[in-house]
Amino acid sequence: MLESMKADKKVLVMGGMVLGIIAIFVIAIIVIKLSSGGTLSYEKIEKKLETAAEKYLKDNDSLLPKKVGQTIEVSSDNLVSGGYISDLTEYTEEGVICSAKVIVGKYGDDAYDYVANLDCGDEYKTTFLADYLIEKDLTSSGNGLYKMEDVVETGETLGIDDDGYDLSTNELMQGYIYRGEAVNNFVKIDDVLYRVVKIDGNNDLTLVSLSRKVKGKFDDRYNSEVMKEYGINKYSLSRAYEGIKTAADAAGEVIKSKLVTKNVCVGARNADETVTDGSVECAEVFKDQTYSLLPMYDIMNASLAEECTTSMSNECINYNYLADGTSFWTMTASPDNTYTTYKISKNVDQSRANTNGVYKFVYYVSNRVKFESGTGTELDPYIVK
Repeated sequence: MLESMKADKKVLVMGGMVLGIIAIFVIAIIVIKLSSGGTLSYEKIEKKLETAAEKYLKDNDSLLPKKVGQTIEVSSDNLVSGGYISDLTEYTEEGVICSAKVIVGKYGDDAYDYVANLDCGDEYKTTFLADYLIEKDLTSSGNGLYKMEDVVETGETLGIDDDGYDLSTNELMQGYIYRGEAVNNFVKIDDVLYRVVKIDGNNDLTLVSLSRKVKGKFDDRYNSEVMKEYGINKYSLSRAYEGIKTAADAAGEVIKSKLVTKNVCVGARNADETVTDGSVECAEVFKDQTYSLLPMYDIMNASLAEECTTSMSNECINYNYLADGTSFWTMTASPDNTYTTYKISKNVDQSRANTNGVYKFVYYVSNRVKFESGTGTELDPYIVK
């Protein structure tokens, strides 16, 4: 009988061990299934796509964007056919069909930003900040976001520059612009507060920094026209450009990863000029820039004042969130001489370049910036990812 009890105990122990092994095996299968497939949140699917695209481009590095500010797109079909990710149906509920691509931007030497764009119909779509703002803020009266074509006074069609670039295609002359005084267009990136000035024709964002304001002269070099150190009003050669370049190099990693290049508009503007479609300033461009100062036509278009009709109309600072009481430089020069530049303070001035003003830093941020939260007020700014 004793031997029988020992045998039964041994069977129980062995049975328990087998059941334990089976339980561990089942748990392992569930964990593997959850990590490699099965229903995932859409945010996790986006992460999987981004990781897969990074591996894909590591194996196909000739496809990576070549210049800072450039982007390429990798479709989910390529990632699936290459074995970098499973078919998206394996991660979603039954009946949910998704398409996707990953937008890859270069922002430094061997530095790339990967952002998934996932479209699952009515179930889920990746929300990009530019699209969100256009849907939420677009208006035709009062404070808000306006179509550029509904705002501007039109000038002449621009031609081809010496490098073969069609000046009329500059996306900074197209898109949408915020207007008014009480505008909820605040966004926070890297704990720095910005305001969205415009969404250009490429859906990229023009942001002006509220935190990075450095005071300085537009320029203080010797000017042979007057044989004095009045400075030179050419933005690309100015102390102002040097100053904002130093600040831009010290910017946070998140905004650096989203910067794109623009051919910024640096043409000179007459005091009595009425055209505000950008064709005056954009007749001369400073190419492949990720930051700048504001041009005059953007400042004029941001005002709701009907009397803001010419470059020197002091009414342009009325009903205009950009005219915040600081005395700041634009990057627009006067054609009357080589040493005066437009400055915005309590009025609109053509100031000598060697006087002091604030550098209002402008950054050009990619359309691949995603909206996460916020209402756009100063206390509850838009948060991006």
